[in-house]
Amino acid sequence: MCILVAVPGCVTLPGAGKSTYDRKAPDASFFESCAFVSVDFQESTPSAPLTEDQIPTPWKKAGFTAEDINAANTFAQEIALPNAVKVAEACRNLGLPMIFIHWGYCFKDGMDLDPEIRATMLDGQGTNYDNWSGYIGREDSQVAKVFGVREGDYVIAKTAQDAFSSSNIEFVLRNLGVNHIVFVGGHTGACLGKTAKSAKRLGYTTLCVEDATNNARESTRQQDILETGYDYVLTTEAFLSLAENHKFPL
Repeated sequence: MCILVAVPGCVTLPGAGKSTYDRKAPDASFFESCAFVSVDFQESTPSAPLTEDQIPTPWKKAGFTAEDINAANTFAQEIALPNAVKVAEACRNLGLPMIFIHWGYCFKDGMDLDPEIRATMLDGQGTNYDNWSGYIGREDSQVAKVFGVREGDYVIAKTAQDAFSSSNIEFVLRNLGVNHIVFVGGHTGACLGKTAKSAKRLGYTTLCVEDATNNARESTRQQDILETGYDYVLTTEAFLSLAENHKFPL
């Protein structure tokens, strides 16, 4: 027998096009072949708010303002990451496979990166490779410590925005027999969004915990979630309630 957990209401989103997504919840069968996947929540040191003259060159070219970046960083550190940890704990308590995807290129000069990403790094940092983020030996390439990654978890490095095109996550998911994925992470318009779109294209059922995600622009985060086309979108509170209704380890 399936249990349907009702989640009231929908979210109204700014901008053009479709403006809402329904907060429907999956039934109990969703957890039977499910994995938790965190995308790019990595170890970092909170920094002081940026000023306009401190914005990296590629971000300036893309039209980012200091207000965009500072709002996104605040949301990521104060809301999204703490919520993602709560979701991870709930999934771990359900006995789900725990998968943590992170940036992690192996060659210091970034020759194993997606060429577009490497070009952006060169544009922003030049060939001072010590200033590049994500090198596998650096702390900022590691999964955020607050998750408490432990033996038996699956930590997967990727070298492009889409984890399915630049890592072995597909092999891991298939070997685990996973059909459904709980997603947290960022960015909703880049790494997380592209990875989730590939997951859907490959036939996985996807659930996004929307306030456990972040984006380079906080103002477009929810619209990005909508455009990704997740099968289910829940708040952290709603997801924890859903998980609480399935107290048995799977």
